[in-house]
Amino acid sequence: MHVREDPAPSGQLPVLPDEFAGRLRRHNPSNVIAVAFSGGPDSLALLILAAAWARGRPGVRLVALTVDHGLRAGSAAEAVTAARLAATLGVPHRILTWTEPKPGSGIQAAAREARYRLLAAACREAGAGDLLVAHHLEDQAETFLLRLRRGSGVDGLAAMPEARALDAGTPPLRLLRPLLDLPRARLAATVAQAGLTPVLDPSNENDRFDRVKIRQAMSALEALGFDAAGLADTAGRMARARAALEAQTAALLDAYAVLSRFGHVEVEAAGFARASAETRLRALAAILKCVGGRAYGPRMDGLVALDASLADGTLGRGRTLNGVKFSLARGRLLAVRELAAARKSAPLRLAPGATGTWDGRFDVRLDTAGSHSYLDVRALGAEGLGLLASAGLALPLAPRTALAALPALWAGPVPVSVPHLGTLDAAVKAEATIVPREFFAQIRG
Repeated sequence: MHVREDPAPSGQLPVLPDEFAGRLRRHNPSNVIAVAFSGGPDSLALLILAAAWARGRPGVRLVALTVDHGLRAGSAAEAVTAARLAATLGVPHRILTWTEPKPGSGIQAAAREARYRLLAAACREAGAGDLLVAHHLEDQAETFLLRLRRGSGVDGLAAMPEARALDAGTPPLRLLRPLLDLPRARLAATVAQAGLTPVLDPSNENDRFDRVKIRQAMSALEALGFDAAGLADTAGRMARARAALEAQTAALLDAYAVLSRFGHVEVEAAGFARASAETRLRALAAILKCVGGRAYGPRMDGLVALDASLADGTLGRGRTLNGVKFSLARGRLLAVRELAAARKSAPLRLAPGATGTWDGRFDVRLDTAGSHSYLDVRALGAEGLGLLASAGLALPLAPRTALAALPALWAGPVPVSVPHLGTLDAAVKAEATIVPREFFAQIRG
């Protein structure tokens, strides 16, 4: 376990309660709020401020969540220290442990993904509508520089937003960064004023990691005029540019795209082609995320190749990208979930009354299961379509490939219900709705 004193920097003013309250107020936070809490200086400052804010608001409940990635020998002890700090502040606390096998490469990216997955699940269990994280001004500047080095476009250079959706579930769960425009020194002053000692994570000083290298280079950049505040301002301008492009993308999709309740998207190709290249690429990325059930879009080179094949008429019999099959017929572009990709989705087993997300595309709820204690959600497939047809169920006028990739509830080798199409067991009642996706809430279909 590594612990250090972090005295208040000379001349730095701690973050005032009214400052913090104002930052939260503009987001209309929920009554149950979680705080991502490592015990380090930044998250400790956040928890100090959030605890003071919550104490003055009856009906508001706070919970601190610490993720132990298990990547260092001392991480478990550090999580226990974080729990003690939370108890000192009167905040209920949970330790979330990453128990899955660790990858041999890309460990930081995998740890980040696991961290937010664990945090989101814990927020759901606690009934929290918002998760607060302690990213600050220098974090924003470092993110901008990292993405600049990777050749990111407008979206990447917009860096981190102050608020964003954490997952696509219902009710909404948001991630809030109320300290994003505040320098690290003011957070350290807040901790020093409270008389608490934060935990030190030694990986924050390990120059094997790109973010640490950027942090160490900041002093040299500041001498050239590239200070954290200026870099964060540039990220803010990029964010405004991104918002304008997103508005154009939403308008394009609203005018020419239709999202079917079966999860596929049809696009009027001629109208779509008249849009600017940047807007078309963004729209294609949005379609891919919606139809493919992914939180992130594909690599830019794949998008550019797909767009080029539409423009020059070489799409032919189709092209598959990120588990989505694109084809063009009679002037309409069709995007359908690839059955093979849907079959690779994580297994989902539902007991009566339970709800789960399948393939990142559909929220499935099992109301009653008849004589079954549980049912498994899997892709319907061509064989399932055949069983439905032989049972006399009429299939809708929709691409069979889209129907085959729909969620079905299976009892062993038999599909007993397909919420979109019908049931083979009248005692089984289930529903499936499309997971909300950016840009597509307003699309007809």
